[in-house]
Amino acid sequence: MKNYFLCLAFLFSTLLGYSQYKVDTMCGAKVNLDKNGKLLARYQSSQPGAAYSKAAKLAVDFWKKCPNSPTNKLPLYITHCSMYRDGKGGFVGSTWPHNPICVNAGMVQSFAIDWYNFTGDTAMISITKLALDHQIKMGTTPADWVWANMPYASSEAGEALYDGASRFDTAVTDENRGRGDGSYSLEVDKIGEMGMGYLRFYQITNDKKYLKAALDCADGLAKHVRVGTNSGTNINWQTLAITSPWPFRVKAKTGEVEEDYTAHVVENLRLLHELVRIKNTIQLSDSRTNAYSKTAKIVMDWLYSAEGPVKTAIWKGYFEDIRWDPINLNRVNNSPMEFARYLMKYPALDSNISTTIPSLIWWVKNTFGEHGMNAINEQTGCYQPMGSHTARYASICAMWFERTGEKWFKEEAMRFFNHATYMAEPDGVIQVGHSWGGEIWFSDGYTDYIRHFMEGIAAVPEWAPVGENHLLKSSSVIQKIQYSKQQIDFTTFDISSNAVLRLKKKPVVVKVNGKIIKETKNNAIEGFIWQPLPVGGVLKLHHNTGNKVSVFL
Repeated sequence: MKNYFLCLAFLFSTLLGYSQYKVDTMCGAKVNLDKNGKLLARYQSSQPGAAYSKAAKLAVDFWKKCPNSPTNKLPLYITHCSMYRDGKGGFVGSTWPHNPICVNAGMVQSFAIDWYNFTGDTAMISITKLALDHQIKMGTTPADWVWANMPYASSEAGEALYDGASRFDTAVTDENRGRGDGSYSLEVDKIGEMGMGYLRFYQITNDKKYLKAALDCADGLAKHVRVGTNSGTNINWQTLAITSPWPFRVKAKTGEVEEDYTAHVVENLRLLHELVRIKNTIQLSDSRTNAYSKTAKIVMDWLYSAEGPVKTAIWKGYFEDIRWDPINLNRVNNSPMEFARYLMKYPALDSNISTTIPSLIWWVKNTFGEHGMNAINEQTGCYQPMGSHTARYASICAMWFERTGEKWFKEEAMRFFNHATYMAEPDGVIQVGHSWGGEIWFSDGYTDYIRHFMEGIAAVPEWAPVGENHLLKSSSVIQKIQYSKQQIDFTTFDISSNAVLRLKKKPVVVKVNGKIIKETKNNAIEGFIWQPLPVGGVLKLHHNTGNKVSVFL
């Protein structure tokens, strides 16, 4: 089976023509190729992987100084989906409807988790808090509606209030007929995405306001899941042959279904599973635990059923500003890739993971790969290569290499990450794609861009900056981390977790709650493993007797 997939890899790479590049420049930079005609990164091209944290830093630094809206004094990313250069050295928000959940929930992973863990930059926590607090206060449905206490995925451009986007409500004859969510409409797949953002931020801050918001999201998902004609998990799936466990778009007040099908259920799954996992810590009631578990099983059964997208490849849904698609013609890349990411983090969910993941990777490459480039197109409804989606695909390849050791996936990840680095301009403007134009999206350029680079670096630690100390990943949310010359201290939400760090040198000692843990060769017991690199090395540690870790250098 391994040789079969590697042969396919070689064949399709040849057919898709990725050995030469079809453009000479991207986003103002000359395309760098090595002696074999393969793509090098935009920055620090002589050091594989060095450009990835560079691109992320450019994006983060820009975000910190993002201009405010002149009308409400809020950062443009709170009230706009995108911006343009104004020709005077500044920026102005676009008039396109905003996608707040994509931005706000993405900030949690990209900024409050990934970049904060990597650098200890506390500004990321306060920046993310501003966005989440705004979503709760200004973007939640009333408590007496059918879909109560749910987060809105769309809003009017420039408006502080999030309640759907009315721009296309009356578009009856023009090209935008049936496009976008409409007023007071929800995207059900985004409920779990925002809910997971709230839950992760609760795990960082211990502020129960965010836990309540997460529970509201999960309650709505459990209440409205569709289970067919039979009760419980014994489902007659014939009744759902052209639907999904939740609809894509609904009217929040009445529950009227506007668009029926979405395959993007992975974020809802993540929320439900995580709440059940930490049920004792948060004192989750039995009724909620049972409801969430039952709902998650319904969804997993559907995903792998004869009508589910793992079998049918009807990966459709997610994007908020694409025409309504009642006959399910559109296909998207992010849903199968994010599902693959989830399975790799929780492999027990799929006993056939060695087949499922390569199948998803190849489906995305064959469906969305841009001929003559190491780039991935967003969806069939907007078939353009984009930096964030290219980086997403790269991160999945990197994770699969980490799991299997198959070097083709590492090479694939590197070339596609290299392409994505060209979207990062020296001033921190992140372009959507090399041919997109002047519109700079906050989701595609920042909150759905940074996190993929960080995931890739975590999977291949040699890509982390040489001669520096960084926490690359942790199986538990990091509540606090501090870097100094002699030590790194961090606190995890869970008592038991695993972490990976790239360090300048082997640590002198590692302590958990003040107790020294020993070097070991078995990461299943409490202790650490040191893997040397040409400069410094990689520290892999497992702890289960406390949540305060100190690494002394």
